[in-house]
Amino acid sequence: MADKFIEWDRDRLVVAEGTAAGEKAQFRLVRILERQADSNDTLLLVDQLKQLFPVGTDRKRASVAIVFPRQMVTIHRIQLPQVPDSEIPDMIRLQASMRLTVPVESVCMDFTPLPIQPGSATRDVLLVTVPSDQVAVARRTLNDAGLELSEVRVSAYCVAQAAARAGFLRESADLEKVDVVAVMRRDFIELTFVRGTSVVFSHSGSSWTSLETVEKTIRAELTRARMSAAEILGEHKIDRVILIGAPEVTSAVTDQISTRLDGARIERVNPADAFLSGALPEGINSADIVTLAGAILGEAASGVEVVDLINPRRAPAKKDLRRLRVLLGSLAGVIIVAGGYFWRQGQINELADVKYLVDTENAEIKEMLQAGSKEMTQSESVSEWVNRDVEWLDEMVRLKAILPATDRMFIDSFQFSAIQRGASPSVKLVGFAKSESDVNELARKLRDAGYGVKPFEPEYRASAVSQDYGVQIVLEVSLPADPESASG
Repeated sequence: MADKFIEWDRDRLVVAEGTAAGEKAQFRLVRILERQADSNDTLLLVDQLKQLFPVGTDRKRASVAIVFPRQMVTIHRIQLPQVPDSEIPDMIRLQASMRLTVPVESVCMDFTPLPIQPGSATRDVLLVTVPSDQVAVARRTLNDAGLELSEVRVSAYCVAQAAARAGFLRESADLEKVDVVAVMRRDFIELTFVRGTSVVFSHSGSSWTSLETVEKTIRAELTRARMSAAEILGEHKIDRVILIGAPEVTSAVTDQISTRLDGARIERVNPADAFLSGALPEGINSADIVTLAGAILGEAASGVEVVDLINPRRAPAKKDLRRLRVLLGSLAGVIIVAGGYFWRQGQINELADVKYLVDTENAEIKEMLQAGSKEMTQSESVSEWVNRDVEWLDEMVRLKAILPATDRMFIDSFQFSAIQRGASPSVKLVGFAKSESDVNELARKLRDAGYGVKPFEPEYRASAVSQDYGVQIVLEVSLPADPESASG
């Protein structure tokens, strides 16, 4: 179970560490890590995460749960026939292959079943997907920082968990009414439509520019969200609008917005009082960590169906009947053996004669094979000599695809080694880099591509070409046994 949580957005990461304290979340640490637009983004995040969560002496990796905001995931409502829950995972994957505009293998996905309407011949589920490369970036970054990715949540469900644990959402049998939970953050507004405690729709939109424009902004986003929700939910009535945010923000929204929302009740919630236990670090807005509070509180039972994009719902394992079949087969074998026992006794002498003939033939074959073993050894040696050549031009093309741009490193020379019998061909790269991290990054990429890299010691000596390249490198690289693995 994770106690470290990260809201993973495109512009920044909200990193927190905490546990549930009753019905509230208690944070031991909250930090906001701004992301960079250039290639240094991942390296900077790794350094910052290492400082926040240093690896202990036992070298055990800490588990981390990340939360993707609504704008980074895609949510589809899928209608299925009335089938048991155990059959839904397989049907969902089939439906996803038809509904998604990208290959199913390119996304991580999970789903939540929605409440079944009495008398209906169908049932609905919400399918949630995120590009697999987004999860891969997060996993690789955490791995480089000495952390382990254990869960991938979605903000809409975390918001519902926080609201349910605080008592704002309860189970309901009324399938016509929905509540709207609006988290009013400084960077965006997230609207979650819930029926009882089930998430049925989610929407995110832009935030306000000043307190004077808060009501106008929330009114516009509610209108957009309801129009989109109508296409999915059909006819529905909004019963409550729960505004979650700082008091000065929620108070800027008047009750008059309910006139366009079926006369819905307007409830205002201060997240610092409703969801959090203890004080937050200076500069941290309580509305910005509502989703992380929900993720923490969701570790305990909350009655909210949630998704985990790397640990999705799966069909239950089918009963293994192989053991029963083996036992039945064994019993049948015993019966057959017992019935044929006396018959087999009469065949023993005949089989012994056949065995003698077979052994004699085998001995003759072995003598023939031994006589020809010398010729086979010579043939193998000739084949090995013919096939040991390396297409060095092809290897140069593969290496070029891996080498970084010359604004970070350049290679002075390539020295190709003669191929010795029983050894792998190799090449020595001699050049200069701007920093030792550039050299380490090149070595990592070469190893990931299947090349063998011998241990090396960079020499700090400026290049004659430019003083900026202050690290001389000499890398001895053995070529992969399978060239296709390097080109892939």
